[in-house]
Amino acid sequence: MLQIVLAALALWTAFGTSQGQPQVRIPDLEQEIHSLINSERLANNVNALVLDQGLSKVARDHSQDMISRGFFNHVDPDGKAPRDRLRLAGYTCPKISGENIFQNNLYSRVTIRGNQRSYEWNSLNEIATSTVRDWMTSPGHRQNILQKSYSRTGVGAAIARNGQVLITQVFCGSTVSPF
Repeated sequence: MLQIVLAALALWTAFGTSQGQPQVRIPDLEQEIHSLINSERLANNVNALVLDQGLSKVARDHSQDMISRGFFNHVDPDGKAPRDRLRLAGYTCPKISGENIFQNNLYSRVTIRGNQRSYEWNSLNEIATSTVRDWMTSPGHRQNILQKSYSRTGVGAAIARNGQVLITQVFCGSTVSPF
């Protein structure tokens, strides 16, 4: 039970304790990315996506799995693809579902002077904005974001000890049916 509580606390707390480091709360980061995605959709005359907490859990679990097992791919080392993860979580999506993944960082630069390290930290907004910006400049990611047949999404982030921020977004059409 203590391990579960500690794991839950890790989701809500900031990474590290370095001086000047901004607090990046995972739920806030996920919400900001979702808001920016919907801004892009609305700017392109596409309906906003509903943020589905169950889909967000699937996305968050994939981000954490990539950190834990040291891979960066839509297909995990066991061969499970996004559609498999959705199905295992009890979701069925009509004909089409999609996934975007992205690797960002808590800092943009580190300067080392002797034994001293100083970091140029990214704010929560900078992490969210650069994630969505880079997705929008990638044809496949952009297509997922602007896909008119998607109505629901889940956004999940995880922060590694080395400062990497892995972000997964899953998309599903209008018919989503959890078991």
